[in-house]
Amino acid sequence: MATGLSEEKAKEIGLDTDQVEVLMKCFNGFCKDGVVMAETVNEILSMMGLRVKKEALDDIIKEVDEDGSGELEFEEFCILAARFLIEEDEEQMRKELKEAFRFND
Repeated sequence: MATGLSEEKAKEIGLDTDQVEVLMKCFNGFCKDGVVMAETVNEILSMMGLRVKKEALDDIIKEVDEDGSGELEFEEFCILAARFLIEEDEEQMRKELKEAFRFND
């Protein structure tokens, strides 16, 4: 069973407590011996409702899987997932801002 992140580490990555809990549940669903296989990450992100381009995902996996083992520990998984969660939030914020400005026109 994977261990959680410290609050400091979660903040450093850019995740709040609720996001870490969701990631932990998803991670633990696919976790074997404290890691998830890199090839299952896209499936996990899809279950979370995140659509990710394979090339972008592969690049980030190479970046966070420092030892190149093809296995991601929970912290590495959080770093990877945070990139997509934060992008989704920014995209949603952009849409909401566009809507707000449309009402002001």
